[in-house]
Amino acid sequence: MHDAEFITLKEAAADVRLSVSTLKRYIYSGHLRSYRTPGGRHRVRRADLAALLGAGPRLPDSRPTDLAPFDDFAETVADRIERAIQRRLIRLESDVERMECSLDAIAAVIRRAIALPHAPSPSQKRSTSVDIKVLGPGCRACDQLADLVTEIVRAVGLSDQSISRVREIDEIAQYGPTPMPALLVNDQLLAAGRVPTRSRLTELLRRFRPDEPQSETH
Repeated sequence: MHDAEFITLKEAAADVRLSVSTLKRYIYSGHLRSYRTPGGRHRVRRADLAALLGAGPRLPDSRPTDLAPFDDFAETVADRIERAIQRRLIRLESDVERMECSLDAIAAVIRRAIALPHAPSPSQKRSTSVDIKVLGPGCRACDQLADLVTEIVRAVGLSDQSISRVREIDEIAQYGPTPMPALLVNDQLLAAGRVPTRSRLTELLRRFRPDEPQSETH
């Protein structure tokens, strides 16, 4: 397959003197075959376009060419709306993943409470060393928080070795019914259920540098 065989709908519309919207109607009605790029854009083969021209009166009615500028404007607006919808869908998918992880963690806490009703909670005593835990089985938000914590830990002068990623649901359950993703430093819960902004996370982690006075985190 050669790239020269494929052209954009705008190029195709210019070649056949039709509007982009008209070509899309041919595509959706099955008269013209199209191929999608990874970004979701239509591409057509020149051979298929030639076959479309040869179909003559069997084609659906096309719109007058003097409406092409209006069709181009409508196409631009439709593309912007489609891109906005795709961005929104990606955010919604990430939120669903995060909530599923949170529900799994809460269910594990309940199972643990039933099996070990008197199990002690992790120690809350203060330590001079820094122990950073990112809780999350693997949703996109969990990975985003882990990557951001790693970057900021290096930036503020803490050791990478102080970071541990807790992925196992049963291990996460030891820290109680915490929404995912979650960040604990020396067993203090600093963030849960969302990824903090870079500036806020930097502020929180900087407090645990050896040369910084310790303060209570709320």
